[in-house]
Amino acid sequence: MVGGNDTGGRSMPSGVPSIDEVLTVLEDRSVGLNAITVTTEDRARTLAARSADRVAAGKPSRPLEGVAVAVKDVIDIERYPTSMGSAVDTGRGELTTAPVVTALEEAGALTVAKTNCQEFSYGILGEESVFGPVVNPRGADLCTAGSSSGSTALVAAGAVPLAVGTDTAGSVRIPAACTGTIGFKPTFGLVPVYGVFPLAHSCDTVGFFALDIDLIRQAFLTTRIEGGCPVAVAGVGVPPGRSAHSDGSARRILTAGDDSAAGRLLASVIDESLRLYEVLRKYEAYQVHREFLETQGDRYQPVVRQRALLGEDITTAQYEEARAGQTALRESALRLFDDADVIRTPAMEVAVPTWAEVGSEHRDAFTRYSTPFNVLGWPAITVPVAGDAVDADGALTTTGGAGVEKAGTLPESVQFAAAPGEDLELLAFAEEFLRGA
Repeated sequence: MVGGNDTGGRSMPSGVPSIDEVLTVLEDRSVGLNAITVTTEDRARTLAARSADRVAAGKPSRPLEGVAVAVKDVIDIERYPTSMGSAVDTGRGELTTAPVVTALEEAGALTVAKTNCQEFSYGILGEESVFGPVVNPRGADLCTAGSSSGSTALVAAGAVPLAVGTDTAGSVRIPAACTGTIGFKPTFGLVPVYGVFPLAHSCDTVGFFALDIDLIRQAFLTTRIEGGCPVAVAGVGVPPGRSAHSDGSARRILTAGDDSAAGRLLASVIDESLRLYEVLRKYEAYQVHREFLETQGDRYQPVVRQRALLGEDITTAQYEEARAGQTALRESALRLFDDADVIRTPAMEVAVPTWAEVGSEHRDAFTRYSTPFNVLGWPAITVPVAGDAVDADGALTTTGGAGVEKAGTLPESVQFAAAPGEDLELLAFAEEFLRGA
């Protein structure tokens, strides 16, 4: 993978590794993970050369200058195939680079690879891909979860500092929880999904993985739609009387399971969100896949084909009722923020299982607390609760000591969510939590 011309002898910004170093780290740290579908070396070298030219011209460093980024292989990059982890031919022809990738690159990021994922993003366990499942860097016997499993694995292994995934029911946050990385899902509609192969368009969101909150913050600031206002996006609104960008002081936390009126309201919102999602996801995904199921059904992974067919019997009337319910819930659930600034839930209902332990019951256990925030469209983030330190080369390590995981213990994470549009406040809160954990 490594070789060829570098940046023609031109200097990269101080402290930024050369493209050869970046590609060597990617190659060395991704060995055995089955996390990469294609390495975009030519593109990365071109981007690195442009970065060096900027330095030579005396231009200021950009927010993501020289940062290697991996992109889930449902997101288009021109001149590279978008496999969706599938053998199905979607007949999409020549591809144009997705705006989210272009924005990251314009901020200085170096796109180095596309990553393995659950076929068509359809499944939270991450067990079904034409390339085979991704290996969890925290232990080959551990479930990696999905669907953005390759992206989180590369971050957890220190192969890249930043990766892009998609999150429709938890497909960024749950793999992050299973690998001990940070996984962030922005407010619905604030990061463009053009050039991203859909699963269920009413809930699809681009998200980010890193071990450093500031990298996620920079990725979000770089990619969010300029001037985007969540009030105008598909029924997602800022609670009355609240600023979308408050100072974040004196944050009030509502914890799932609280024995209070707010806690009981949160439980009912979760239940209703899950009910609506079943209809939304089944119907919307079936509309995407109906033609392919009819003509190439045998090319799907069996489990994914079975799941895609679940929408066959959902009527348009049932779907329209669910969409109306989603809009109404997005408005009524904002009452949760009358007395809270941040909502705290478990990342998952269960500990990270081994592949040998995984059963169908884990799907619901993984997504009970993640899916509602897709239906609602609110920003949400999963962060490790203890012990995941990063070594000098950017890989996760576990050591003993107060507040730190002992070697060999499972990753453990917590989820936080905030009101729509309060993404930066949520990231600031998560950063404070990590500093104090």
